[in-house]
Amino acid sequence: MIPDKIPIGRFSMMTRLTCKALRLYDETGLLSPAAKDRFTGYRYYQLSQIQRGVMIRSLVDLGFPLAAVNEVILAKENGDEERFMDLIRKQREKVLSEIERLHSIDHLLQRQEKELFSMLLAEPKFKDIEPLRVISIRDKGEYGEVITNMIGQLCQFIGSHQSGSEQVSITGPFTTIYHDGEYREFDADVEVAVPVTGRLPDHIPGIIVQTLPGGRFASAIHKGPYQDVHESWGKLYEWTAKQGATPGTPCRDQYLNDPDEVPEEELLTELLIPV
Repeated sequence: MIPDKIPIGRFSMMTRLTCKALRLYDETGLLSPAAKDRFTGYRYYQLSQIQRGVMIRSLVDLGFPLAAVNEVILAKENGDEERFMDLIRKQREKVLSEIERLHSIDHLLQRQEKELFSMLLAEPKFKDIEPLRVISIRDKGEYGEVITNMIGQLCQFIGSHQSGSEQVSITGPFTTIYHDGEYREFDADVEVAVPVTGRLPDHIPGIIVQTLPGGRFASAIHKGPYQDVHESWGKLYEWTAKQGATPGTPCRDQYLNDPDEVPEEELLTELLIPV
């Protein structure tokens, strides 16, 4: 029978937590030993602590940071099932985001055979763009997520106004406008606009009706997946500067075909830098 005074080494074997980790959990209050030898400082645990130790190991393996581990365990111990499941869902969202990031890295590594930084970019040029009547949504967030959400909202609005006296139709590609003067990871200030024709309501909640300014732009067309577009942006900025032009803000890009209709290798995105 195992005595209810378990040395740290044996407790480590039972829970599959290293002694180093157990000392850290003691310091942070996540899992403190039941007793310490007053002379040697040696730690002893109880049988009742094994379950918590095993749960800590499981949550750490699932990628939870220590602060969240404590929160999950407290929710479980207090019988707060709703809070427990909410924390699990949030961790799953983080894991799925990380999987997506790793897929992007894998995609770039696969391109190593073709030359990692080959630029799938049509010859840049200067072009003049006329002002354009658009509807748009502006928001902040992570680029891919917030842009996708805004395109979805605009499509939903247009889809609900394609019949009757207020028929609205799309007349050109969706455009993303990047309002920040710098790259931002999670709180980017972006706007998605689409040119339309037809009668629009006087007030559309959450949607702006405006004329998108025209002007002179440095332009180039990127061919390939959206996650590779940063390479083409870099080349276009470099080309613009070499022409003696000063890149302005906000820059834009236009989606010239539909990712639901063509493979990602055939996606075309026009990059536009005001000059």
